[in-house]
Amino acid sequence: MRKLIAFFSAVLLCSVGSIAFGVGFLKFEREFSGKGASSGFFGKEINVAFDTKGNTYVADSQNRLIQKISPKGDFLDQILMVDDTTAFKEPGDIAVDSAGNIYVADTAANHIAETENPKIYIFAPCVYKFDALGENVHTYFVGNVSVRPKTVLPAKLIIDEAGRSAFAIQSPGYDRQIKIAVNGDSELYILDPVKTKVHKFAADGKKLTSFSSYGAGNGEIDKGASDIGVDAEGNVFIADTDNHRIVKFNSEGEFLFNFGAHGRDDGELTKPSSIVVLNNGNILIKDASQFKRFNKKFTISDILAASPAASGLADPLSDSTTLGSGILPDSSFSRVFSNFPATQSELVQRVQLLEELEYLRRYEGYYDGAGKGADKDIDADLQAETVKSTYWHRVTSRIQHFDANGKYLGRFLYSVDKQNEQDRDLNFLAFDPFGNVYLRDGSDFTIKQYSINGFTVKASQANGFLNANFSTFNQEMLEDYEDVDKVPELQNEVGQSRLNNSLGMVYDVSEKLNFSLFEDSAFSKMQERYSILSKKEDSHELSTLSFDSTARASVTLITNPNPYSYKEFNLYVVRMDGTTDLLKEGAYPELNKQKETDDGNKHSYGFGLNWDLLRKNNTNINFGV
Repeated sequence: MRKLIAFFSAVLLCSVGSIAFGVGFLKFEREFSGKGASSGFFGKEINVAFDTKGNTYVADSQNRLIQKISPKGDFLDQILMVDDTTAFKEPGDIAVDSAGNIYVADTAANHIAETENPKIYIFAPCVYKFDALGENVHTYFVGNVSVRPKTVLPAKLIIDEAGRSAFAIQSPGYDRQIKIAVNGDSELYILDPVKTKVHKFAADGKKLTSFSSYGAGNGEIDKGASDIGVDAEGNVFIADTDNHRIVKFNSEGEFLFNFGAHGRDDGELTKPSSIVVLNNGNILIKDASQFKRFNKKFTISDILAASPAASGLADPLSDSTTLGSGILPDSSFSRVFSNFPATQSELVQRVQLLEELEYLRRYEGYYDGAGKGADKDIDADLQAETVKSTYWHRVTSRIQHFDANGKYLGRFLYSVDKQNEQDRDLNFLAFDPFGNVYLRDGSDFTIKQYSINGFTVKASQANGFLNANFSTFNQEMLEDYEDVDKVPELQNEVGQSRLNNSLGMVYDVSEKLNFSLFEDSAFSKMQERYSILSKKEDSHELSTLSFDSTARASVTLITNPNPYSYKEFNLYVVRMDGTTDLLKEGAYPELNKQKETDDGNKHSYGFGLNWDLLRKNNTNINFGV
């Protein structure tokens, strides 16, 4: 037995060690910005980029402007117009090169030079290039917008910059969102997620090449790829969201390799959404994986169900558990483990890892379509109700760290406390090349900057609760033998009071490992007076006092976090103590001086483990004395 315990302890320590050294957390650095329309304040939808000095550039879609913010969060400058006659339509992604040039994705109209009276314009996604002073230098268009169409196309009547009538061709998807990145030579890369293409332009605006295609094979990407990054050597990294991977090309657009596989384990990706190439050449990736931690509160129904009256305890003497422990030490140790099911689900809700869409649908108001305001209102109410019904409710997200060859280096975690009024609406915003992480509050639009730290013990990762309830039960029974008098022959009065306390704490070392401590105690007092009025010498009084205490400690280690191959390792220990005192004596001491006293004590210990060795094989061991 000792060898077995030593073996399992060694396995646990190795697992804990690997998790502790492979995970880091975020450290809060500063907060800036807020809701507004200028001077360092922004609207709801923004995109951000960073220069080599740590300045932040913000493309504000709602307010249609670009702002520059200092590393300390102070407002520096802004670009209000593309040029003297052209306004931004809906600025999207943004990038900054080493020379300080600013690139902004938007939608623009290009005049087909060979058309006059009336002029014909083609609308298409574009990227505006500004110099460091905010002067427009060049406009890059996605697609061919300089040649008159050879087919009949629908067009809209518009007024051009000279006030004359003109026609506008707005093909489907003309205002689609694009993603951009710039290399060290000021060459621009434009990712078109809808067309599954990447376009490369020289610094002077000349188009150099296009690469990638639709699919899931080598050199292919799925529709909806969400981000693009470029390293110092000009290699291109695409966050291929729906293929759950990263695709790497060289500077000429030649396919190099893919990395990442669908999953939640280390090095695996679930819908990667953001990517940044750090100054040292390593890569940070944010994906959609989220790990929920909560503990449900007791409801009124739960409390009533635990009370003696609701539990059907009309006869307390028939069930020793009503009194807390019974008169003698418990001979059935199985009771200790009856509170410890193999999965630990009745003590701490087993880690719930839901698919992203299901989780977002239930808790984050995610919808594929737009304009479902009523549904979103309903979902917000459900979300609030869910949070209110828990002692704690946190959502942990991860950022994974890879080298330039796709080798997994580690992960960094951050948690959003859904019960914290100040932080509950924090959402991921961006990385910068220095490795800082930015979260944005969805309510007041403030931006919080965090640096990346190694593994630390954080009080914010601990959650606890205290629950207490008091219940009383009284019963009186009168019995008459149907004689001619009106005085009952038998009177039985029973009263019981019970106080229960539950104290618990859970500490999340990471999204895969947590420790928990729980202590349940119960104090119970019962008094009974059994009176035979016609024969008082046979009447008696019975009173009992009992106290029970059960302490539990457990460790849960998730060995495979993927929902369809989920496996975990549980190790737990338990100690149960109880004592009961009984006193029985005559109800009328002058007629019956008999007295009976009894007491009992129990002390039980146990430990157990539950280990998912294989997907369909589980090992469960319990031991107790």
